[in-house]
Amino acid sequence: MKIMSIGRFSNNPEFKRMLEEKQSDILRRTNDGIQETWQFQQLLSLFAECRRKNKECDYRLILISKTDLLNLCSDAEVKVQELFHLHTFLTNRTVRVDSNFSVLSNNNDVFPNNNNDARRYFAALSNTVEDLIAFHVAPNATINYFIDGSDYGDGVFYTLEAQSRYEELKPIEQLEKVLDEYRVNLTHQDTYLKFFVPKASLRALRISMKSTENEKTFLEDYKHLLNNKPEELFREDMREYIKQHMRVVVSREVMLEDLDRLDIVLTDEMGSDLYFIEVKWVGESIHNNGQKLGTEYKASPRIRPEAIKQVLGYIDNLLAEKKNVKIGYLAVFDARKEDKGDTGRGIKETDYPENLKKHFPRFLKLPDFRIKNINPR
Repeated sequence: MKIMSIGRFSNNPEFKRMLEEKQSDILRRTNDGIQETWQFQQLLSLFAECRRKNKECDYRLILISKTDLLNLCSDAEVKVQELFHLHTFLTNRTVRVDSNFSVLSNNNDVFPNNNNDARRYFAALSNTVEDLIAFHVAPNATINYFIDGSDYGDGVFYTLEAQSRYEELKPIEQLEKVLDEYRVNLTHQDTYLKFFVPKASLRALRISMKSTENEKTFLEDYKHLLNNKPEELFREDMREYIKQHMRVVVSREVMLEDLDRLDIVLTDEMGSDLYFIEVKWVGESIHNNGQKLGTEYKASPRIRPEAIKQVLGYIDNLLAEKKNVKIGYLAVFDARKEDKGDTGRGIKETDYPENLKKHFPRFLKLPDFRIKNINPR
């Protein structure tokens, strides 16, 4: 009988990571021991069953010592049901019980708002001299548990606040709506100021350029001047906004096989569909030495045809790499001194080679993200 070799997987980082996680989990379970006992398994099942029967919208934390767990009363099923109906249980977020499920202590302290902070808080409760096990009971009857500072279980959220914030996040299908909201956000002073050269630096620039304009006129004429390398600022600002408002995985610059980089890569919650955003800008920036004008980009040829051709090329590469790319977006930040209309005006498929033209159904030029330094500082 021929035995199949797993050698072809041996250098796969993902496969190694999976094995390491499984090994770590097995070791933790073996070392802890208590979660393999029938008492623990019974309690886990009873807590989940009682939560399903007694619906609530908030999370509960039930603490019990290892000693009490190993000495559970014989009528645990009845006692747990009674616990879930107790006034003390219903009006407090945390209760500690003994082997008979009598409440030894309780409090209604709010769990930490941040999901990771809450997880660390629960883990710390299970890592004291009292040798407590912390059962974290979710409204949907998912149970996470904490033993000796380690956490187990399949629950994603640890607090109602974290769950609510997540539910407010929009799915990938609403990306364009979120970007419309971001467009409004760019009109807020605390957002747009980060992109433009501040007044103090403009004054220094005026001296360096030996301008004959008076200071007030110079500041007005050059208030549209962007900081050096503004594309990085635009990209990071947009990426952060998407992260804060969407249920997607947002990746930093992702490298293709031909070493080109994608600015912003988004995948849906399942990790199957891929979207990307290429960020460009038009306008004028200051030189990196701050003593003269730097780069100036205009709509043509910067956007038409160069940026569009670039995005179409990325789509072509991703499909060749067997990636499930859905849409490639082109986002242009327009910081030009004058209002000149959208940089995508006049796009013609016929201006592009046949091998790229076929990808136009997967391409979308977003309306420009117009930014103005309305109230400079």
